[in-house]
Amino acid sequence: METKDQKKHRKKNSGPKAEKKKKRHLQDLQLGDEEDARKRNPKAFAVQSAVRMARSFHRTQDLKTKKHHIPVVDRTPLEPPPIVVVVMGPPKVGKSTLIQCLIRNFTRQKLTEIRGPVTIVSGKKRRLTIIECGCDINMMIDLAKVADLVLMLIDASFGFEMETFEFLNICQVHGFPKIMGVLTHLDSFKYNKQLKKTKKRLKHRFWTEVYPGAKLFYLSGMVHGEYQNQEIHNLGRFITVMKFRPLTWQTSHPYILADRMEDLTNPEDIRTNIKCDRKVSLYGYLRGAHLKNKSQIHMPGVGDFAVSDVSFLPDPCALPEQQKKRCLNEKEKLVYAPLSGVGGVLYDKDAVYVDLGGSHGFQESDEVRPTHELVQSLISTHSTIDAKMASSRVTLFSDSKPLGSEDIDNQGQWMPKEEKQMDLKTGRVRRKAIFGDEEDESGDSDEEDDEEMS
Repeated sequence: METKDQKKHRKKNSGPKAEKKKKRHLQDLQLGDEEDARKRNPKAFAVQSAVRMARSFHRTQDLKTKKHHIPVVDRTPLEPPPIVVVVMGPPKVGKSTLIQCLIRNFTRQKLTEIRGPVTIVSGKKRRLTIIECGCDINMMIDLAKVADLVLMLIDASFGFEMETFEFLNICQVHGFPKIMGVLTHLDSFKYNKQLKKTKKRLKHRFWTEVYPGAKLFYLSGMVHGEYQNQEIHNLGRFITVMKFRPLTWQTSHPYILADRMEDLTNPEDIRTNIKCDRKVSLYGYLRGAHLKNKSQIHMPGVGDFAVSDVSFLPDPCALPEQQKKRCLNEKEKLVYAPLSGVGGVLYDKDAVYVDLGGSHGFQESDEVRPTHELVQSLISTHSTIDAKMASSRVTLFSDSKPLGSEDIDNQGQWMPKEEKQMDLKTGRVRRKAIFGDEEDESGDSDEEDDEEMS
């Protein structure tokens, strides 16, 4: 028999084990490690190529310089105001659905209609104010000034649209906020290869517009009209732990994103003169610099005005008091959206209003659904179906006499006989239907059996 040659053992030339062996070998030869060798024979470790060394040095310095920033004073207070998250995108791309899913992820509450800003507690030390940005150019300009984070929704099945580039150009004027892309409608692709190519193309184009390495999220598809829970959870985690660099324009200007407005003008004055001066009260979190009393303010789209009074109010969406816990409990997952009719608590200067949602809170919708209509018709009936059937008449031909229930012969309608049988395996009583034909057949077969036996 021929014996196969065994494979020779190959020594390790790299790794921790090989390093230990090399060190032991040098110690046996009474030689030092590499540092001693560098000191003992410096010419062997000299620069071989001056050009290559210069290139390496320049590259290292460029990378270090890119990381340098001008130091900015962070003026945010100990309890910071909510971070403004603007959800922006073209029409029918899924902005409202994304906001609803994010709110449900953080607070376990489902908002049917989104109006104005929605403030939620997302963590132990962070709150978010989520607001939807429409395709109006004035709205884009206003929200670009106050946004801390922009979620830019892109329809992957269609590609980039002009609204995206318009908003990016507007953002560059007052300081570029953090921008995160979100790709939707990915379930419209039939083939995986086409989906991969589209993702890669959109990602590189997005990096060109924002900055290389900008985060791009993929929402793969929808389940029962909502995005998948795990994907929304991952997006929420990214928003919660994200760090923001203070922008110069925002830190040097006091500004308020109003989440509630009350018209305090006397109704009699409005009735007599519809163009009279109005007295308006605005509620919201103050951001940026300190706002002085009696100072001049600018309201976008309205004009410049003087503030008559500025006052502090209790926080309607406060952060949790204890910071020792790892996560929030259900009571601390607050949501405050007065324009959407959510939150339940309204703070005024001299009163606090709590909406209990009683009988006055129910408002009948204008649109009557078919289910409501059916239930209402069943409730409002005064006679039974049998009585209606007895009094009803049917006309078969145009010149024939109407037929009632008494004119129809009921002898043709019959029901099979019922026979109860016990199922021996399960012990269940089963109701078997016995027809007349089966009885006759069984009787004939019994007679035939008797004749054969005789």
